[in-house]
Amino acid sequence: MAVMKTKCCLWIAVCAAACVALTLTTSALAAEKKTQYAKPYPLEECVVSGEKLGSMGEPFVFEHEGQQVKLCCKGCKKDFDANPKQFTAKIQEAAKKVKKYPAKTCIMSGEPLPADGPASIYKGQEFKFCCTDCQKKFDKEPARYAAKLPKN
Repeated sequence: MAVMKTKCCLWIAVCAAACVALTLTTSALAAEKKTQYAKPYPLEECVVSGEKLGSMGEPFVFEHEGQQVKLCCKGCKKDFDANPKQFTAKIQEAAKKVKKYPAKTCIMSGEPLPADGPASIYKGQEFKFCCTDCQKKFDKEPARYAAKLPKN
């Protein structure tokens, strides 16, 4: 009876350890996936309607195949979904015209940039950041922080 009880306890411990290992592995994979950022949206208007972003309230923002997309309203999402290739082609064409970020450090913190960190585009200029906190702060007042960009 004591041997059976010991085996049962051992079996429970092994199962618990396996569950912990699986949870840690899943968490690590999820954290790794979160560090991959979508390419920033390069246009100042809705790719579907042509309306200036913000003219109808907060833009509707989503990610499509690794590309951030901003629409003037949620209603344009149906048109985007009907022909995503047409609209992503317009976004990709606009992205080719964006000026690359000239520095090797975050404009907000001065910290070195990670290899594949977050980025935003403001008035045709790319801005790169060391973390999403810096990106969020920049995105709230882009004109204020964009002025810090060194002139070439």
